[in-house]
Amino acid sequence: MYAFEAFVFTKHQVQGCSRPKARSGHRIVCDEKNLYSFGGFNPNISADDPDMQDNPSWSYSRPLFKEIWKFNFATKRWKLLPCERTMPNELASNAVILTGDSLLAHGGTGVPFGEHCNNNIYVCNINTGVMHSIPATGQQPDPQYGQAIVFHGQYLYTIGGTTGLDYTCDVHRFDFKLRVWESVYICGGRDPLEPKGRYRHEVAFDGKMIYVLGGGTAIEAFGFSEIPAFDIVTKKWMKLHAHGDMGQLFPAPRRCHGLVQFVDDKTNSNIIVISGGYNGTQVFCDLWRLDLSNLQWTCLKMCKLPQPTYFHSTTLTPAGQMFTFGGIVKKGNEVARTDEIFSVWLTVPKITEMCWEALNFYYPHLKKVPSLDLLKIGIPLKFVQRLECANRDISSSEHFL
Repeated sequence: MYAFEAFVFTKHQVQGCSRPKARSGHRIVCDEKNLYSFGGFNPNISADDPDMQDNPSWSYSRPLFKEIWKFNFATKRWKLLPCERTMPNELASNAVILTGDSLLAHGGTGVPFGEHCNNNIYVCNINTGVMHSIPATGQQPDPQYGQAIVFHGQYLYTIGGTTGLDYTCDVHRFDFKLRVWESVYICGGRDPLEPKGRYRHEVAFDGKMIYVLGGGTAIEAFGFSEIPAFDIVTKKWMKLHAHGDMGQLFPAPRRCHGLVQFVDDKTNSNIIVISGGYNGTQVFCDLWRLDLSNLQWTCLKMCKLPQPTYFHSTTLTPAGQMFTFGGIVKKGNEVARTDEIFSVWLTVPKITEMCWEALNFYYPHLKKVPSLDLLKIGIPLKFVQRLECANRDISSSEHFL
């Protein structure tokens, strides 16, 4: 029987033969229909792996994946977008966001890490798979990887990152209208509130403040009791003191963790949830919630990743379902990359979302029914449009009923 459960992880069983290989250092984003996975890294796949023979870029991109994959939530099928020829060669620890139909990617590194980095902005149309770089002038940030980005108005902000040797928490922004980079704040020690340089941190944004969560260097991981925040109006850093769960409990310092953000419908507060990560010795599986309105941390004690994971990526649907894909997982004393997809509801969605989940649960062949027939039996158009499958070979709604 179908039963909606919040804060319980579910493994998604992929349908079909086409699917991405296990990876780490990739990034994922999503809309209400699909998850998109950009790039990634796996040094344990051989050049003659039979599963990679149909991938024209693998022979020269290995061990990096010159790929953007799309996973449809309703059909549980992966599809490789045709953009490998125009993707960058630096495909690990990029910063990626989705705005409308455009996937934006910035930064990233090739192999060996730090030897070749990128400072371009790439745009991929998720409907066509067409990708191109954006010409830019101005004060461009150094080529780096492991940075974080925020998209606001006409600007793309980039925060922190590393060349492989040096770590920064500098702030740059790109004006999409003028196509010009600007150095907003270069950390040079002139202000004691400047945060330490870092990579593989995550950021949250409330319309005015950029909050920097965790991250670290090759030998250090940063904590969460004090949160560096950058005011995009005054262009100044500040150090905010968070409140621990039960007064004194905070997430352990970490880098390479996941972060999603949403607005609580009841309080209208910005909420973030971090998951997993690594501190150099320990791999985490915990989830923590932070309310940006009062900087209160809460440990989601009954909700944990299926296994300790880092260098994974997480994303959140508009309805409040968090997905995690890939990463390095620890099972006992063994550490390996994974290709598994899990999801968890962090909020209680609208009844229509639950009904759509239940419908797909009881009728897994829904993807084969022609769109017109689905509309005739009363399924709303916005849900019918979430089904992406070319093999709708049932011609009548009578077969479905």
